[in-house]
Amino acid sequence: MKSTFVLLLVWITGSAFSQGFVAAIGSDDIGVILNNPATVVLETGDTLKGKLTSASLINGYLKNVALKLADGSKRKLDAAAMKTLTVKASALAKMAMMNESANSIFRTIKTDFNSIINREYIVFEQALRATKKDKPAMMQLLNPGFDHVIKVYADPNANETMKLQSGDVTITGGADKSYLFVKNGEKAVIVKKNGYRRNFDELYADCPEMITAFEGDNARFKDLAGHVFVYDQLCAK
Repeated sequence: MKSTFVLLLVWITGSAFSQGFVAAIGSDDIGVILNNPATVVLETGDTLKGKLTSASLINGYLKNVALKLADGSKRKLDAAAMKTLTVKASALAKMAMMNESANSIFRTIKTDFNSIINREYIVFEQALRATKKDKPAMMQLLNPGFDHVIKVYADPNANETMKLQSGDVTITGGADKSYLFVKNGEKAVIVKKNGYRRNFDELYADCPEMITAFEGDNARFKDLAGHVFVYDQLCAK
């Protein structure tokens, strides 16, 4: 295990991990997930399955959705009623999770890439916002598949780098300059490019191998997804 860990760190420090998360869907892109199969887990614990017929995304937060159930009935739900929303991604909506350098890492540890990185579904979850009010909201999960301890959500206030477009639809999305991190279900923390060194020490303090490997200037924000992946695979308890 230790040798595998070292090998992973070597690959990451030598390769860029940019665009490692699912691209966040914007309000203008919401149409790419409509009319697709969806599953909603309610706060009551009940589960609804059907076709997503409408969804409202305001300021990066999912506000409400409508489902057409198998019996033909329709169900409208606001954010407060939902715990998770999982929508089957169409061919157009599927977004690349990792770049070629990431694939190299998966080949190195002989792990099936598709069994870990879930690119088949777009997921929204109820999570705390990083605000003084600590109010929960439905936010898009950006690291499905390697989110067992650290969940990374789209920061509604994040500035983005340039996006890769296909017509009017974002295919790979822009690289966010900040994200919302939730570790072990605790309050969300905004992780920004300029303060990532401090965040790194805080987030991975329970994994001394990572702190040692990425000391100094080696904890690069562009490798953020790789750090989360390695922690999930080799350090998460």
